[in-house]
Amino acid sequence: MKSPIRVGTHIEGIHWVAEYLQNTGAIRVFRDGQEIETFDAPTSMFGEEREAGSASDAASRAEEAALLATLRRYVAEGEPEE
Repeated sequence: MKSPIRVGTHIEGIHWVAEYLQNTGAIRVFRDGQEIETFDAPTSMFGEEREAGSASDAASRAEEAALLATLRRYVAEGEPEE
């Protein structure tokens, strides 16, 4: 099993973390340490590099950047009501 890709950021004083689970294709979102939602990653999120099995540092940074962009978009659009 591959380890998840995990990124975090502070937005308006709240610590957000997104974790991409490669074996399921799901993204888990955490707010201040508590999981608040799990959803399927967009199919185009990682592009062709994922299919090619690229393991370069540049590919890893690109994956993290894509996940961070997804997290920021998630927060900007407003997380679901609890």
